[in-house]
Formats: sequence, structure tokens, C-alpha cells
Amino acid sequence: MKVKRGPYKLFPHAGLLILFVVLVILSVFFHQPIKIVDALTSEAVPGFGIHISAWRLLFEPFFGPLLYYLRADQAVLEFAVLLLWILVLFLLFSLKGKMKGILGFLKTTPLIIVIWLGLLWLLIYIPLPANTILKQQEHSVLINTHSHTEYSHDGIISTGALQRWHKKNGFDAFFITDHNHHQKTLEAVRAQEQGLFQEEPLIMAGEEYSGSNHMTLLGLSHNFVTRGLSDQEVIDTTHADKGVVLVAHWFDGERKSIPYFLDMGVDGFEIANQAYGLSYDRRVFKAITEACSSNDLIMNGAADYHGYGSSCFVWNSLEIPNWHQMDPSLKRESIMQVLRERDMSRIQVLLYHDRVPFDRSRVLLSPLFNAVNYGRTLNLFQLLSWFFWLLLLAFLKSRASLRSIEILAMASTIFLLVNGSVLMLKARHLREYNDIYTEYGRMLLLCGAGFLIYELILIFMARKRNLSITNQN
Repeated sequence: MKVKRGPYKLFPHAGLLILFVVLVILSVFFHQPIKIVDALTSEAVPGFGIHISAWRLLFEPFFGPLLYYLRADQAVLEFAVLLLWILVLFLLFSLKGKMKGILGFLKTTPLIIVIWLGLLWLLIYIPLPANTILKQQEHSVLINTHSHTEYSHDGIISTGALQRWHKKNGFDAFFITDHNHHQKTLEAVRAQEQGLFQEEPLIMAGEEYSGSNHMTLLGLSHNFVTRGLSDQEVIDTTHADKGVVLVAHWFDGERKSIPYFLDMGVDGFEIANQAYGLSYDRRVFKAITEACSSNDLIMNGAADYHGYGSSCFVWNSLEIPNWHQMDPSLKRESIMQVLRERDMSRIQVLLYHDRVPFDRSRVLLSPLFNAVNYGRTLNLFQLLSWFFWLLLLAFLKSRASLRSIEILAMASTIFLLVNGSVLMLKARHLREYNDIYTEYGRMLLLCGAGFLIYELILIFMARKRNLSITNQN
């Protein structure tokens, strides 16, 4: 009697083959080239390109999708929606097994969640080989006007690591704008002058003041206390120190009107901020840009980097001839001169463009949009990387004897516990400035401990079940 074989038996790796074919179709016939665009015009900017790390090309199936999510408009929310999709699809698949399938779903769901948490923290905290900007323009100086160290209450990066991040992402200079103080930043500037930090990129002193709206105070040379001062007093004090005041991420809340800040004499507004997403309401974008154009104010972009993730997708390009022939003090002054003069003919806000934006109200569909848009960005070498790893996965899949999900869950749990311990150790030395190390450290330790107990219970139950079967035999 001939036994009928199902389609899966005939084609056990059909799913992997279909995945690769879909990626090829998206990349070849619907290609979305990655480019650097002008924030005002959305047009590609000549003289700038994209560098893709060899490590990313080699491990594209592992790094690529994570890094694509890292540059999402609402990265954490969209990553959470991805988890929701995975759980719903897993539940639908499990329902085929009726009660046994549902019990399997309930048992496996915590393992899926801890793997997702591990990937999320990997995405946030571990330096991944993200794409970076390539600059060919001779007189272009790339700066970031908004960043934070661990001396901010919500920063998770040291000054040295912050400098390395900016160097990796192509910056020539960056402002440290820790919340409501800049004494530590002035110390960092002096330390760089004394050779305690690398010469490049250049560290510049600033502060993010939390007033009616957050404002970045740039180019500070003296230490003064902003706590307790009014908006007007802070602006006047900054200008007296020959600094520049920019309204930060006003589009996030719009707590005071644009004319309110114009009347007080601010120097400009952020029109892009990667920490708050780049695809905010275009009517708000138009209101900011028109006000700035009409009043000869600066329009700038901000990475607003706090130590979360390895990617950057906002730069400011300043036209400064002979930059590399200048000494550090002249470089700092040349940047401040461009900003003080508010000369937008010498300032260009650059954005990393790799996807078609979608309406934030449709975030529940983001896994579909992200999967399609990611596939469209792949080049030949990335497709070859996918082909190699899918082929290897098909080979291993036919020979695996261990449950991969249990191994991944245990690895993720250990990863969370180790990182939680590291953050708690760092928190001891920064209690005066930082509270997020303690908050995240406790969260990671509690989550890791809970999942570890659950996984140990599963191991104990499996061992007990195996002993029972052995005794029966």
C-alpha cells in the first residue's frame, strides 16, 4: 500500500524558499534605494551616500531586520506590535491542535516574550553594525546639536562612548546637551583640550533646558544654573554667553505657540528629531518651517541621542571651508558663527531615507509595511547573505534534536540578567544625575529572574516526565 505524503513532506523547506523568492522580487522589481535627502525638499542630496558594514552584509538576516526596526518612526511601539503579530499567528496555528495546542501555546508564550525582550534590549543597548553616512563634499561639516550622556537623568551612555557613536556615524562635531546643567559638559570640553578624549569628533558644550518647551542652549562657555529661571531669563543668559537657543521637538506637544518663542528671541527650531520620529504631522512641519523662513531663524535636525541604539538618521551639514586646517578653538568658533548668523544658505538638514512613511494611526499594520519596505532596500550582497543563511538553516533544521526556542529563551534570560547587573553597578556612581540606570536595571533583573524561574520549572517538569517514562519502560 502506497502512503500518501503531504506537501510539507515533499517540500520540507518550502517556507524558506518562498521567503527568499519574495525578498528577491521586492529587491529587484520594487527596489527602494537608500539615500540621504534634504529635510526641507525630500530630494536626494548630492555628495552624500551610504556605507554598509561588511559585518552587516555577512550577517544580514540577523542584523538587517533589527536595524530596520531601529530606524522606524515609532521603533519600540512598532517592535511591540511585531510581538503581538507573532503571538496571534502562533495562537491561530496552535488552535489546530485543540486543547493540546492551546496548552502548548500557553507554555511557549513566555519563552517567546523573553526572546522578544532580549532582542529589544539588544536593539537598544548593543552596538550593531548600522549603516552610516558617507560624505564626499569638501566643505561640509556634519554636526549634531542634541545629545545626552549618563549625566542626564535619562541617558545610558558615557561621554567617551557618546563620542565614539558620533564618530561612527560620520559627525565632525557634536553638542552635549544634558538636561538642566552643563558643568559636566564643560569639563568634557576641557578634558578633550587636554588630550583625555580623542581629537575628533569635536565636543561642544550645551544644555537642554526644560522650560515651557524644551530648548537646547548651544555654545556655552561659562557655567550658570538654569533651574528656577524663566524662559526669557534662560534665553537672555545664553545669548549673553554668546550661545544660541533652539526650540527642541516643539512638534511633540506644542505646549506654547510659535509666536511665543519668536517674541522671546529664540534662534531657531528643530524640524526633525529622531527620538520623536520624523513623520509627524506635515501641517505642523509647514508651520515651523514657514515661521523660521519668515523670521530668518535656524531650522535644524537633532539626533537627540541618549545611548539607545546604534543608528543615526539625522545630521546637520554646515558649510565651513578649510575645516581640517583649523585648530579646535577655531573649529568651535566657526560652528557657532554659522549658527549665530542664522545663515540657512550654509545649513542643510539631512535625513536617512530608506522607507515609504505610513500613517501613525495604522501602526497595527506596521509589521507588514516594515517587512515589505525592508525587502525593497536589499542589494545583491544582502540577498546572497540571506540565501546562505537560509540554506544553512534548512540544513540544520533537518538535523536539530533540541528545541531551539528553549535555548534562545535561556540565552535571552541570561542576557537580561547580565545587563541588569551592569546597569545597577553603574547606577551607584551616578545617583546625583541619573535615575534610569536604576529603573532599567531593576526592570531587567526582575524580568530575568521571573523568566529564569519559569524556565527552570519547565526543565524540572521535562526531566520528571522523562524519568517517569524511563521507569515505565
